[in-house]
Amino acid sequence: METPGDVMLEIGESISYDKKLYKQDLRASQVHAKMLARIGVLSREELNSILKGLGNIQKEIESNQFVFSKKKEDIHMHVESRLIELIGDTGKKLHTGRSRNDQVAQDVRLYLLDSLKELAKNQIKLLNELLEKAKTSIDSFLPGYTHLQIAQPIRASHYFLAHFWAFYRDLEEMLRARDKCSELVLGSGALAGVNFKSDRAFMAKELGLKRISENSIDAVSQRDHILAFFHAVVPFCLHASRISEEIILYTSTEFSYFKLPDSLTTGSSIMPQKKNPDIAEIIRGKSGRVLGAELHLKVMLKGTPLAYNRDFQEDKIPLFETKDQIVLVQSGLVSMVNGLKIEESQVMKNLEKGFATATDLADYLVANQKIPFRVAHEAVGRLVKHAVSTGKTLAQMEEKERMALGISLPQKSYLTAISLQNSCDKKDVFGGTARKRQLEQIRLATKRLKSISKTMGVS
Repeated sequence: METPGDVMLEIGESISYDKKLYKQDLRASQVHAKMLARIGVLSREELNSILKGLGNIQKEIESNQFVFSKKKEDIHMHVESRLIELIGDTGKKLHTGRSRNDQVAQDVRLYLLDSLKELAKNQIKLLNELLEKAKTSIDSFLPGYTHLQIAQPIRASHYFLAHFWAFYRDLEEMLRARDKCSELVLGSGALAGVNFKSDRAFMAKELGLKRISENSIDAVSQRDHILAFFHAVVPFCLHASRISEEIILYTSTEFSYFKLPDSLTTGSSIMPQKKNPDIAEIIRGKSGRVLGAELHLKVMLKGTPLAYNRDFQEDKIPLFETKDQIVLVQSGLVSMVNGLKIEESQVMKNLEKGFATATDLADYLVANQKIPFRVAHEAVGRLVKHAVSTGKTLAQMEEKERMALGISLPQKSYLTAISLQNSCDKKDVFGGTARKRQLEQIRLATKRLKSISKTMGVS
């Protein structure tokens, strides 16, 4: 058979990116070698020689002394050929009872386990920052929006906790994805199993995996474990993009609710007055890259028949890129949340200008004057319209103006009805923005975060 031509070498190589799998490939190879010794394929001396050789290869790679070449195609061929160079023909025995098909399927699962553990730890850092921000902002207020119009006042803690719970669910999905990756597929061979009494239970235990794949064809041909990874990180990126968009809006001159430290902003090349929220914009952009990577994987998979196809080497490109992007996004979010300051004076101006407590006034009329809600709603609507036309806020409306519009409340009662603090504290339901409910929610968030951190072994 003729050797591959230059174009085949160029289009077929994967070492330029799958060298990221070297740790997982070496680890799985060490366990595979131990298994071969258990079933009598390797002697004790041969096993020790292989393990020592694999250890030396890892040192060479990590000290940048290892030579990578496109002619050797992938990380598996590099490890095997270098092992043979180091220990001779004994190295040729390592590939007994396995195929590159089940080898790469295992390596990627191990890579995902390692990556998801790292991402989960990073996510806990983000959640801690959001929780701390909620604790310190419980007595600050923000406008709550619907349709990007000021709707009702909320405690600032409520806003940060809203993002906390979204990112907490993402953490739960990361842990579920880890569980899906915790599977032993070595022993599946190319697709039908192997011609040796491979001790799969031993390998699963040595690798710390929870289960063994049930079907060798399925094991080498499906990529559900990578899809599970994307199922966890795509919603995270959507949530990351949404909070970034809010930070972009809320740090603008038109809103001026938030302020980012100078270390997280950049200036304009020609406009000296500008502080651009580049970090939030870049996170928003990176989120789009991850969504595109997921589509790349799904389109690649949708037309592939069982079992293994060479297309599958392309699955690692979106995977590796996405993992690296998620790490950067998490780091950026932690820095932004930590450095975020609330501009309280501007917040109060906009809450008053946006008539944020108009609904509270209507509800007060219903509760205290037994007016039907629709009647109260119409009266407050007239009041707001008059306030807009006169350039006043609700607090600036005089009693005679209010009475002329059908709202006959003494000044003290009126101010009580439109109070921002009272507005929040009347939302006294589980999950609401009342102060005592915020304290309740903070306690619950603290408990959940402590529990999941303990489960992961993260302090």
